[in-house]
Amino acid sequence: MLVSMRLSEKFPVPGDVALLYDFVNSIDLRQYVERGVAHEPGDELATPAQLQKWLQARGLLKRGAKISQAEHREALELRGALRNFLSATPTERAITARLLEALAARFPLGVTASRDRGLDLRPIARRATSGLGDVLVELVRLSDSGRLARVKTCDSDECRWIFYDRSKPSNRRWCSSDRCGNREKTRTYRDRQRLGV
Repeated sequence: MLVSMRLSEKFPVPGDVALLYDFVNSIDLRQYVERGVAHEPGDELATPAQLQKWLQARGLLKRGAKISQAEHREALELRGALRNFLSATPTERAITARLLEALAARFPLGVTASRDRGLDLRPIARRATSGLGDVLVELVRLSDSGRLARVKTCDSDECRWIFYDRSKPSNRRWCSSDRCGNREKTRTYRDRQRLGV
């Protein structure tokens, strides 16, 4: 059986960000042409069955558990709210956080004892999709560690990929300088040439 590589394994993402990274990028909105080939957008979680498979592959869903249409819809709403939150500027995040708070309430967390952390947060298992609470745990830990600002949305309108900025000054604008950054710079240059600037 062929096992596909997770996005967090394909791209350089710290392990404590991997679940969040994989979840928010499970929808691929990129619409660019590279070497004459158009990139095809896609959604790994387009159906309840796909979400079920995604959760099971990450140990977030018990075998035999089924995802309802309502749970599927709420999971997609959570993903959308997370993407909006992560694409907002730090000052805009307070506004987008309100919707995220409302949706996060559907994935409650509880405080548990932990050997390595003393106290920890864990999802409270109430529904099949409760495991998505672990995505929220990663988000909270990123915020607590001061690294949340390193999770960004690519500045390219034809990309909008969520990436982890590993640069020392944390000032990257594009998920890939070689691809998105180069395309944007080339487009800007051509626009200036056309306008005679």
